[in-house]
Amino acid sequence: MQWEVVIGLEIHVQLSTQSKIFSGSSTAYGAEPNTQMSTVDMGLPGVLPVFNGEALKKSVMFGLAVGAKINNRSVFDRKNYFYPDSPKAYQISQLYYPIVGEGHIDIELDNGDKKR
Repeated sequence: MQWEVVIGLEIHVQLSTQSKIFSGSSTAYGAEPNTQMSTVDMGLPGVLPVFNGEALKKSVMFGLAVGAKINNRSVFDRKNYFYPDSPKAYQISQLYYPIVGEGHIDIELDNGDKKR
């Protein structure tokens, strides 16, 4: 039996927006700990997140730049986990229906060949 090695990447990005993706809290680099948070970030009962439209715009721009599929339907999923750094005990993810689907970047090698 022969095996084929397949390696995938999970890539995280920080979009250059003035506020977080689901709250109006600042994203200023280098701020003191616990100074850029809101009731949404803390997961207090009764608060609802509001999606950052600028994050959507920048996500779509990135997707177009890498030849990705921009999905007509997008769903955010709640991934439950328990870590001391997350008082909400969940992370919002896009496992099944992301804004931006599969894309690619072509890289030219030293010998002139291109790899995708």
